[in-house]
Amino acid sequence: MKELTAGFGSTWQTMGVALKFYSCVGSNHTTLDAIRDMQAEKPFGAKDVKLIDVHGSQVTMDHVGWTYVPQGLTSAQLNLPYCIATWLLEGDCFVDQFTEDKVADPTRMKLSEIVHVHHDDAITKLGAKMRHKVRVQVALNDGSRMERTVESARGSEYKFASEADIVEKFEKLAAKALPKPQVEQLRDAMLGLDKLDDAVKIAQLLGKQ
Repeated sequence: MKELTAGFGSTWQTMGVALKFYSCVGSNHTTLDAIRDMQAEKPFGAKDVKLIDVHGSQVTMDHVGWTYVPQGLTSAQLNLPYCIATWLLEGDCFVDQFTEDKVADPTRMKLSEIVHVHHDDAITKLGAKMRHKVRVQVALNDGSRMERTVESARGSEYKFASEADIVEKFEKLAAKALPKPQVEQLRDAMLGLDKLDDAVKIAQLLGKQ
């Protein structure tokens, strides 16, 4: 499977295809990746964060860096401070996190206020390919500070997703339509596609049982 993954990565980079691991606009993904990486280094959540500064391109500023005002699901998915608040509160920023009842959630809105997005002219000057590059600084309530720079989002044509990331996304989405045991069988069949005796098995696993 590692060989297949590597091959897919090369193909996808050539085609410019990307996978999205957050249910929000692509301009937000590098920042969410940065926070995710920092949490892996030192776990923290909403209650632990004092301030977050995001330094990005003019595109990031204009596209997602504005002060959040609840105006429907689209505005929530577009807004970086809202998406960061959502991630800190729920540990994810996927399908289940974007529902009508959460658009004007006071807790999310209050938390979004600790996020500040700044224009970094040096990043803007790097051009269109680096428009999503960010430098993210997190100040924690214990006095410590963390920083991470991310140039390209997970799953982008410049940073192909790992097998684990792809499987996780598949399982989360497939669980909406199929029971867990069936999802697991379908996952295993796809991962072992080169050893599958009959491709009809895939069609069978996609149907109701």
